[in-house]
Amino acid sequence: MNRILPYIFLIAVLTSSVSITKAQIGFDPNLFFGKEEITIVVTDSGLGGLSVMDDIAKKLKTSGCFKKVSLIFVNALFDANTGYNTLQTRQEKITIFSNVLTSIEKRFKPDAILIACNTLSVIYKETDFVKQSKTPVIGIVESGVKLMAEKLKSDNNSNVIIFGTETTIEEGSHKKALLALKIADERIITKSCPQLQSYIEQNPAGEETEMLITVYLNEALEQLPEKNGNIYLSLNCSHFGYSYNLWKKAFANTPYKSGEILDPNSIMGDFLVDKKYRNRNSGTEISFLVVSKVKLLNENAMVSIFSEKTPELASAIQNYHLIPDLFN
Repeated sequence: MNRILPYIFLIAVLTSSVSITKAQIGFDPNLFFGKEEITIVVTDSGLGGLSVMDDIAKKLKTSGCFKKVSLIFVNALFDANTGYNTLQTRQEKITIFSNVLTSIEKRFKPDAILIACNTLSVIYKETDFVKQSKTPVIGIVESGVKLMAEKLKSDNNSNVIIFGTETTIEEGSHKKALLALKIADERIITKSCPQLQSYIEQNPAGEETEMLITVYLNEALEQLPEKNGNIYLSLNCSHFGYSYNLWKKAFANTPYKSGEILDPNSIMGDFLVDKKYRNRNSGTEISFLVVSKVKLLNENAMVSIFSEKTPELASAIQNYHLIPDLFN
């Protein structure tokens, strides 16, 4: 029975635009949308999740669902010299991230926590925090699966390449979910992209970033059985979308036919602007806060990304709060 429940959830996601809100851990739409002011924490093991917060801010600002929304980005990196992908065991990742979630709840008292990190979204349900806390926690994996399944089911001659970090690809959560939805195994290619997120965070349009994207894309394409049909590129690391133009350029230089580049960052926050609760307010005041336990080494690159389209977020990144005991 426990194995069947996740599949039922994923099918529900594909058949209803609002079912995702009802299936998330601890999420009660009536309670959540019954508030005029809310606090939402977006967390990631790097700075890729800032794009999720940016997307959420734009949608909430025009939705009228709330009078005031405080958006807080918490960098979940626990040590400046290492990261979750370098930890030796799965249990280490679960234990450390559980502590991060506990600290987020105690310090910020959020109405919801969004995990904009595929690596962490495949383990969060196993944390003691999720088992004990009533704070709603939403991962990004379901958003990625939803995007891929919709495209593959509407385009029967297509294939998808799932790009992600080593941990994300090793876990195989996206592929397992697609197989459970009756997507044929031969239509799904997975490709890990070691170090790509680091290069993107340093310079999303840089030559080294472009080289890595080209190499990883071509290696993945070699696994395809044939060149016929659309190929969907699914970017299942929150950083990858920052280099969208490089992915597009790299694919244009191949003999394959592109279906679309799929970025789950762009739909993760859709449940926060449920149509049923829109236009209750004439406007929504949005505030940004960025916090980190460790020094941000690539803040300038992130500031440049958001400086024109969302200057308030760029300012929050530039003036981020360094809190050494953030997860204590």
